[in-house]
Amino acid sequence: MKQPNVLYIFADQLRYNAVGFNGNRVVQTPQLDGLAREGMVMDEAISSCPICAPYRGQLLTGRYSHANGVMDNEYLPNEGQTSLADAFGQAGYRTAYIGKWHLGHAPFDEAARAGFDDLLAYNNGHDYYNISYWRNEQGPFPMVDFAPFVETQLTLDYIQEHTKARPEQPFCAVLSWGPPHWCFDDTQSYLGYPQQFNTYDSDRMDVSANVPPQFEAFAREELCHYYAMTTALDQCIGKIVAGLERLGLAEDTILCFTSDHGDHLSSHGFGKPVDAWMHHTLQASKATPFEESVHVPFVLRYPAKVTGNQRSSVPFSSVDVMPTLLGLAGLDTPAGVQGQDLSHVFTGGEGSEPDSTFLQILGPGWPTRSKWVGLWRGVRTPRYTYARWHDRDGLRLLFDRERDPLELNNVVDDPEYKDVAEKLEQRLKQWLSDTQDPFDTGARLPATDMLDVQQRLSHEMWYTQAPSEYSRAIEGYKNAIVRQG
Repeated sequence: MKQPNVLYIFADQLRYNAVGFNGNRVVQTPQLDGLAREGMVMDEAISSCPICAPYRGQLLTGRYSHANGVMDNEYLPNEGQTSLADAFGQAGYRTAYIGKWHLGHAPFDEAARAGFDDLLAYNNGHDYYNISYWRNEQGPFPMVDFAPFVETQLTLDYIQEHTKARPEQPFCAVLSWGPPHWCFDDTQSYLGYPQQFNTYDSDRMDVSANVPPQFEAFAREELCHYYAMTTALDQCIGKIVAGLERLGLAEDTILCFTSDHGDHLSSHGFGKPVDAWMHHTLQASKATPFEESVHVPFVLRYPAKVTGNQRSSVPFSSVDVMPTLLGLAGLDTPAGVQGQDLSHVFTGGEGSEPDSTFLQILGPGWPTRSKWVGLWRGVRTPRYTYARWHDRDGLRLLFDRERDPLELNNVVDDPEYKDVAEKLEQRLKQWLSDTQDPFDTGARLPATDMLDVQQRLSHEMWYTQAPSEYSRAIEGYKNAIVRQG
């Protein structure tokens, strides 16, 4: 029997409650809602390290960020790891990655592709009409249309060409879109997307009760653009689904849609990393243990083996994706993978299920920045979220999301929750031990207080773009963390 194809699609910064199939009655996502009816939704899908490049590192290795090397947005995966592409490639698959890569700069020679046969990609950028792509070592090729439209067509063309040339060979393709991450066009506005989707009315936009009153007007406007870009992606999903049907591939293709992390969208008073007027601990549209940051949508459709119109509340982490996809394809999990194969959850088989997910942030935002949201670890169960910081005077958070779904009340010091806090602290320590995370004990770099696990910076520019107050530390910092061989 031919092994299934795999098409894994993820947006950038799309939070759990921003799609129709997760209960949002404002945003228009009819294609995604249809996909959810035909597949299985994971209601506890979590981005373990909720920032762009670390998520990609976890997705491609099935390993946590301290283990795979992608500590923050400016780092490369460690060498010698078996990647998602390696594992599928060794099983006879043709592998491709299309869109936002964020794991190293072009040109993409074989050593830079993490095992993929083909990268049709760019490293990073959110000016969605001003992106140039590389195909492996060839490029750059400028594109003039909205980036997700281009990338969707590139994906469909790739699948069609592959199927025509190698009809018996399965493919594993990853498609990474930039929106609804805010866009930076030449006006530095939010309007860098097709304006036929700019149909949402801010006067009718409800904002969450955890958005401070001072932020409400801005939050309404921001949600309009955020939902507009989400609806644009929904149209792309429709094209993907139609393309698979047209090629006769829908039945035997594992089709996933998710996101790398969420977006606060002003919840709890958080802004963005570019909001220099805010206190550094609030310059965070992501990278926190809050619901809006870590909780992401996830739907998987595989008609040959997965019954449609199902939902699961099993905790499902970003590191679990790689072994689960391999398991659904009947392939073994490579040695060294830390995530769990949860394919039995999708197929209705027997198997163990995790009681929680492990959360982590390892970096300060960029290599020469000493402060951001802080360096923390956490654990999330179906009811509780618990986190504690290495810095920030040992800050601890505990939220009872059953009683307090908006996470407005930190009950970590409430006597009623003393036993809960102690149990979650013990569970966190077990996660640290099981994953060999040196959060509490490891050596740290003097300039940033990051763990020193021999991580490699992705580009020489990170040695020179240092704030002046750190200039004296840069040479020592560079010598401490660069292991280019």
